[in-house]
Amino acid sequence: MRKVLFSKRGFTLIELLVVVAIISILAAILFPVFARARENARRASCLSNLKQLGLAMMQYVQDHNERYPHNAISSEVTPPDGRYWYTNNTNWYWPQILFPYHKSNQVFYCPSSPRNASNPAYGNYGATTAMLTTTSDTAKTTALAEVVAPASTYAFMDSGSFRLSPSWALSLVSTNFYLPGSGAAGSTCTSGDANSHADCETGRHFGGVNIAFADGHAKWLKSSVVVTQAHAYMDHRWDSTPYPSAWNPRSDNSGT
Repeated sequence: MRKVLFSKRGFTLIELLVVVAIISILAAILFPVFARARENARRASCLSNLKQLGLAMMQYVQDHNERYPHNAISSEVTPPDGRYWYTNNTNWYWPQILFPYHKSNQVFYCPSSPRNASNPAYGNYGATTAMLTTTSDTAKTTALAEVVAPASTYAFMDSGSFRLSPSWALSLVSTNFYLPGSGAAGSTCTSGDANSHADCETGRHFGGVNIAFADGHAKWLKSSVVVTQAHAYMDHRWDSTPYPSAWNPRSDNSGT
């Protein structure tokens, strides 16, 4: 009986290169998909944070004579979340002021922030200075009745600082004061550290920011839209009649 001999044959170099090329093509296709899916999840988590903060703000308004909170106050009493965000600093920041209504430390942090450090005052969410005012602790804040179009007026959003003015949306003035993604929308991002500069230039959520409005609802908008509204505010801030801008609570901005 004849023995049948089987020869052992390995991959040729050409075959191996073809397999490597196929794997590389698949990786090039799939990795961006995975990255986009991951950022979609982060954007949804961030939007949930702002929705919770927006609802907390509206509960605060109902409990405080229909007035919105300050963006920060000074107090020797320990903040409601149990700690001062700065050493030798007696400020309560607006997310802390709202803490009794949302009772969560998680909502302080944007999951896509490149500066998501232990101190959430910077690199997470900022209140617009026209809505959550920077006046003295004893001064009256914005009244609900003063806000002409709450559903289209910005209250707080993704930001480099705990507060944000329309002028900072047009030009990064320091490491902290900027609107994420405003650089790609034509604003100036010329200063700040590497993380702040990148956040200012490209943003966090597909070239946009999550925003909570004065009526408590939250949604995503392109940074370019927010920058356009900032231009409208800054170009007409001295007008005798309030010019429509989503940054201006005292204007009829419902059509913006």
